[in-house]
Amino acid sequence: MKIIISGGLGYIGGRLSKYFAEQGHTVIALSRKAAFLPVVDWPANLQVLHPSDLISDSRKLKGFDVFIHLAALNENDCAKYPAKAIEVNITETLQWLDNSWKAGVTKFIYFSTAHVYAKPLTGYFDEQTLTKPIHPYAITHKCAEDYVLAYATEKGMENLAIRLTNAFGGPAFPTADRWTLLVNDLCRMAVAEGKMTLLSDGLQMRDFICLEDVCAATAHLIGGSTIDKELLYNMSSGKSVTILDMALLINKNAEEFLGRPIDLLRKMPSENLKTVSHQISNKRLLSTGFIFNNRIDTEIKSTLKYFSENRVQHTNEVVHSKRLHG
Repeated sequence: MKIIISGGLGYIGGRLSKYFAEQGHTVIALSRKAAFLPVVDWPANLQVLHPSDLISDSRKLKGFDVFIHLAALNENDCAKYPAKAIEVNITETLQWLDNSWKAGVTKFIYFSTAHVYAKPLTGYFDEQTLTKPIHPYAITHKCAEDYVLAYATEKGMENLAIRLTNAFGGPAFPTADRWTLLVNDLCRMAVAEGKMTLLSDGLQMRDFICLEDVCAATAHLIGGSTIDKELLYNMSSGKSVTILDMALLINKNAEEFLGRPIDLLRKMPSENLKTVSHQISNKRLLSTGFIFNNRIDTEIKSTLKYFSENRVQHTNEVVHSKRLHG
């Protein structure tokens, strides 16, 4: 297949770009950093282009089979610049979608977020749950979803909207920039500081999914002829754990990987405080025959390895960033 991935050098997009290229597909990774890339040993089938090289002319998309769209303003920037969030997350998505349709691209895969369901994410959620997005990040993703699904219904495209939970794993390339995500930040601290500090009591529930499974599930959904015409999928592990449980698992792996004790610090919980239920169902994905590898330790160690090899670059990179572990 010939595949275009917007945000193709980002945290998730980079892993997808590398995965599909190593599977033998022709991949174009779109990145606004294309003109300022570090020296990277790119996979042989991977080409990097700036989005402006393609978005202005739908004819440049002819001959491609799949467009995977991940480029979006992150949650912090959406809150700061809601008008910009509309431009990037909705208007540009629609432009890519319309260009893909005009060029004859048969499949448009849109990566949305489980945060479209509610804020906070408490309770049980499946694809039939009524969405109640509140944050500009969630609102704009839900609107973009609607366009993607409308083009499938009205114009016959084989589109999919994927509601992703908390993906984690070693970055494919140093162009990824989501270093303040929980697993990344804790791994960075373990390597750089010899300790890990949670900004909360760690009792909040989260659904963590390995990036290896994200890549494999995406390929499965794109290529599965047995998929029963569903257009919307939660991409989750289907099982939530506390932030503290994940931190303890990172701590264990960090001590094994680094060969030294790593302190784990957190705020003490209030008396009688209970964890709140949280489940993002993946039954629809499982019903297609997909099987998770769920190699959590492998993904944590790959993240620790990344920060060990790029320690100087990232030691001070997140000092001025807002860390949200709760």
